[in-house]
Amino acid sequence: MTKAPSTEKSPDGSLSTHTGFSLISNEKLLEIYSTMLKCRMLEERIHALGKKSGKTAGPSVHIAAIAGSAIDLLPADTLASSPSAFTPCFAKGMTLAAIFSIVMPRSTAHRPRYSALNLIPPSFSMAKQIKRALEAAALYKAQRNKKVVIVFSSDASGASSELENALKIAAKKKLPVLFVCETKSQDDDRLARAKDYHLPAVAVEDDDAVAVYRVATEALAHARRGSGPTLIECRPWPFNERGSGKRTSAKRQPAKHPISKMEAYLATKGLFSRRLKSQLIADFKRELDAAIETAS
Repeated sequence: MTKAPSTEKSPDGSLSTHTGFSLISNEKLLEIYSTMLKCRMLEERIHALGKKSGKTAGPSVHIAAIAGSAIDLLPADTLASSPSAFTPCFAKGMTLAAIFSIVMPRSTAHRPRYSALNLIPPSFSMAKQIKRALEAAALYKAQRNKKVVIVFSSDASGASSELENALKIAAKKKLPVLFVCETKSQDDDRLARAKDYHLPAVAVEDDDAVAVYRVATEALAHARRGSGPTLIECRPWPFNERGSGKRTSAKRQPAKHPISKMEAYLATKGLFSRRLKSQLIADFKRELDAAIETAS
């Protein structure tokens, strides 16, 4: 994917030179933001096309989870996107033209080969995606090639029993898998069971791409070293009192959109401006329009 620039002019026209300390480079933070913005625009365009054709989009994974965990995958790594979810495929490298050739019902454009991008087809059920993901991970472990697999899932995608079984298998065999699960539940049972399997598990705020990225970076390095799988559970803030995340007060704070949250974070580092956002939106809108025209 095209990376956002590592520096940006502020609204007054001056060039920001802010280099405040961060474990994540400014360039990477802007790349995460750019990916989130593009994924949201892509989701909106797919939804609009679906309404015209009478089709509804399948359960999707939060854009903060996608950008935070898939952005550093290598071409040879494998990704299971969850059923009918194309934004993770885009984050992995699938072109817009390829995506629209699939989602546009009367497209005559050549359809992509998922295997060429090491993608498990989103047309598969969640159970089948999990099965394929475990097969790929077992092969990577046997070959000791440091490749990894990411499995995205959500409460809406079903296959909770298959996911549970996959966690057990991956932990027992120390497979190089990162499970990224989105849930609306405040229940910690899955995290507790994962730890019972000796599988590292952590809950993160589902609209905090930076938090997801920090955990995913460690989890992917853990998997590439041959140390086995990790579970990241993305859930709404605040976490409950029993959870492994931060404690909550009795009063729930209003939810914040993940893009707005990322913009606020970038602003504290002198990296965000409305000019940056406007330019990213304008450029990607042209890419979307051109891809749809190609796929028509």
